[in-house]
Amino acid sequence: MHPQLQELHQDHVNLAKVLRLLEKQLADLQSGEHIDLEVLSEIVDYVQTYPDRVHHKREDIIFSVYLERSSTSRDLVERLMEEHTLLLDKTRNLYVHIEQWRQDSPVPRGRMVSIIADYLLMQWDHLNLEESSVLELLHQELTPADWARIEATMPLSNDPLFGDKVLQRFENILGQLSGY
Repeated sequence: MHPQLQELHQDHVNLAKVLRLLEKQLADLQSGEHIDLEVLSEIVDYVQTYPDRVHHKREDIIFSVYLERSSTSRDLVERLMEEHTLLLDKTRNLYVHIEQWRQDSPVPRGRMVSIIADYLLMQWDHLNLEESSVLELLHQELTPADWARIEATMPLSNDPLFGDKVLQRFENILGQLSGY
């Protein structure tokens, strides 16, 4: 498998860890337990910082090259690209609601449960679809020349949570992720 696809897969593995931590926060919220709003906020900040702004852009570059060369599964790949925009909007919406809650605004607990549950469902569906269908398709269809084009335009990236240097603002969730 091409190194770019391996990096995307590792990003998916890492995001899955963060999503499982978000699921734990959701379960605590549903059961009426105290949740760590700082960790919740950091989770969403991380998703905005890396998966939404870097990882999805990298996928979109690869997907665009793929769509130029092949019509196989075109609808699926285009759907995933559209979902990148929808996920960005959903992440922003979740962040706004979390920040309102952190500032003691009247966001009902049930509303937060619904927003987080909906967000998690879309994230998992998207991630699982890419893992189960698209990565292998890209591996099979893209040529060395395609990968050379992709690499020439691919932005360099460093995951601020799982990369070489963890940003200080994500250290709380890094500690929480030890069990995931």
